[in-house]
Amino acid sequence: MKIGCVILAGGKSSRMGTDKALLELDGKSFIEQLAEEFDFFEEKMIARGNNELIPNVNWTMISDIYQERGPIGGLHTALSICKSDALFCITCDMPLAKKTLAEKLFSLMEEGVDAIIVKTEDDRIHPLCGIYRKSTLPIFEEQIQLGNHRMMSILDKIRVKYVTICFAEQTQQLMNVNTPKEYENIIRKI
Repeated sequence: MKIGCVILAGGKSSRMGTDKALLELDGKSFIEQLAEEFDFFEEKMIARGNNELIPNVNWTMISDIYQERGPIGGLHTALSICKSDALFCITCDMPLAKKTLAEKLFSLMEEGVDAIIVKTEDDRIHPLCGIYRKSTLPIFEEQIQLGNHRMMSILDKIRVKYVTICFAEQTQQLMNVNTPKEYENIIRKI
């Protein structure tokens, strides 16, 4: 099975007040960090709803087919145009995610499963950190047409295998940055 990668980087960043993809950590933007970490994929896309170019990143930039739909719109577009059988999905506000996390998910992909999704020991599901088969595209399309833009609604309609991340080091990879305070916290932890 061929698996590609999509980084979702098109959010409005309303709670942050600035484009999260361009926030810096150790001298590189979040999107640069992730693009570098996941560069091993053959097919690499960045879903960027606002169409703004990202400097220093040589990945295919895609614009949402359905604008203003949030992450479901970006992932729908990526699944629509990808040549891969499945896509590893990560959001740009998880700058500490590592290649090892993607590799763990690959190793658990099996027949009869539409998606492999990460959850933490406290049962918090991370629908934007996982692998989605291209065959889930009709469910994404259906939910968009119904006006339902919740990722959890997608997971309710497909066969999902949840992978619990329980090691402190790996859980840190799932830290996402949505507010200035969370940004300060992640900088302090590095």
